[in-house]
Amino acid sequence: MLLALRLIHIFSAAFLVGAAIFNYFLLRPALRLIPPAHAVVVAQRVGTLFTYLGWTALVLLFLSGLSRLYMLGALGILIDLELYTTSYGRSLAFMILFWFLTVASSTYMTFVLRPRLMNKLSVNANPTLADVEKRRAAQMKSSTLLDQFQLANVITAVLALISGTSLLHNGLF
Repeated sequence: MLLALRLIHIFSAAFLVGAAIFNYFLLRPALRLIPPAHAVVVAQRVGTLFTYLGWTALVLLFLSGLSRLYMLGALGILIDLELYTTSYGRSLAFMILFWFLTVASSTYMTFVLRPRLMNKLSVNANPTLADVEKRRAAQMKSSTLLDQFQLANVITAVLALISGTSLLHNGLF
């Protein structure tokens, strides 16, 4: 069971980092090369898929990591301050911190920025040109913020992966 949880943890981390890198360095620039109307459709479809898969990876990382500590009888070490005086403990703390930062930025992207980008004007509302321009400006601002948060996710996910991998060698520092 520990081996299965470890594999789930490793594959979830690899998927999360890979998806973040793919989104930021491959998909985002490619969307800028196609007409905006097509880019919106592609971004919505791919974005929805990556949202579900990304959250699945984050939840699996949490559950598999916690389950492994529980099965090893080491769940209590997380609250032992003496652990964090060791290289292993500091690396573990950084891995958890970067996971939390990834969750925080993913939460903001999913529940704040994504709805703003997908916001459509109602046909029944009879929007004015000012309404359309206001919506477009809000979407452009949200798009810029989304790019920044995607880069933050790449950085935090990679740092969490490095910190977690360093645990195999008793930490980084």
